[in-house]
Amino acid sequence: MRVLFISNGYGEDYVAVNIIKELREIDSSIEIEALPIVGEGFLYKKNEIPLLGPHKKLPSGGFITNLKILYKDLKEGLLNLHRKQWKEIKKWSKKNGYIIAVGDIIPLFLARLSQKNFFFVSIQKSVYYTLKDDKRVNIQKLSKNKAMEIAIRTYLLEYFLMRSENLLKVFPRDLLSHLILEKTGINSEYLGNPMMDGLEPENKIPINNFYNYIKILILPGSKIPEAYYNFQLLTEGILNLLKSGADEKFLFLTAISPNITIKELENILFSKNFIKYIETKDYILFKNKSHVLILTHAFSDCIHHAQIGLCMAGTATEQFVGLGKPAISIFGKGPQFTKKFALLQKRLLGDSLFLAKNAEEIPKIFSMIYNNSELLEKISINGRKRMGEKGASKRIAEKIYQIIKV
Repeated sequence: MRVLFISNGYGEDYVAVNIIKELREIDSSIEIEALPIVGEGFLYKKNEIPLLGPHKKLPSGGFITNLKILYKDLKEGLLNLHRKQWKEIKKWSKKNGYIIAVGDIIPLFLARLSQKNFFFVSIQKSVYYTLKDDKRVNIQKLSKNKAMEIAIRTYLLEYFLMRSENLLKVFPRDLLSHLILEKTGINSEYLGNPMMDGLEPENKIPINNFYNYIKILILPGSKIPEAYYNFQLLTEGILNLLKSGADEKFLFLTAISPNITIKELENILFSKNFIKYIETKDYILFKNKSHVLILTHAFSDCIHHAQIGLCMAGTATEQFVGLGKPAISIFGKGPQFTKKFALLQKRLLGDSLFLAKNAEEIPKIFSMIYNNSELLEKISINGRKRMGEKGASKRIAEKIYQIIKV
């Protein structure tokens, strides 16, 4: 039995790898390959998953938000790369097998074009992005035509590709999206959001030393050089919080991606009067008076131990909110984390995400959330509803295997 995973971004690779691990647990004889449309397939290589076709890191990182970024990708050989990738898919498709598209329209389009039977793990789009007020949607009373209107506005061309006879199943990222798609006749099933899997703490940071500190997550994002600007903005938010007269001691857990240059972040911290105190292979600890900031790659540790997040990221923010925790975002200048992106993310995450126009607003929003038990309970319920419980990767793998083993 042959299976090809096609994905188009770091978050999509992450989801694909989690599902592949579960498929291998079910049946180790399945011949699995992967084609990362964007990037060099770092996560696949790390998990010893064979790669198909050429792969290359492009300037956009798969996040094309304007013509200037598209031009940079084209200049670096985007069209030639996709042409070669398509040739590999055609070659792979000459034998029996199934394709699992993870992400959005590009892997979905390639899966449809292959004329093989395929699955679609839809993790990019949600009807929450489209609906101004999801609380007004009554699925039982919603007509098929109205559901189709919402689905087309949400998924655009993807919706029509999902109507393919070769599609064996769509796995949407949330229950509401599934119910809308199902209402229109799409072969959809909601089994949870696989982005919430593989997030178990690694216990790499000395959290027990800071039991009486307020723990705040810092997420500057992963795109370079935008992440450095975001970190600068977030540290301004930190300093505003420290100046606000709060008597508490703060621990800022800063989760950084492997591609970020530590030296750049250190220079920003030094300019804000943070002093490097301890450096190990797993973390670097800085102090500012009685407050502490940790730089680390141990993302799962950070999101599990933090109580509130200061976030300027995409998937990582969603995963933190999915644990039932509140996040505050500041409008950035992009190319990824812009005001428009933040407003769309607010629609997706609802009551769990708070938006600050600038770093000066952070203390006011923080004081509104912290120690407000009624609000925190509401946020906890909302986050888990929007992002789903863990275990989706296993459930999706089991469903895929149940269909293809026949």
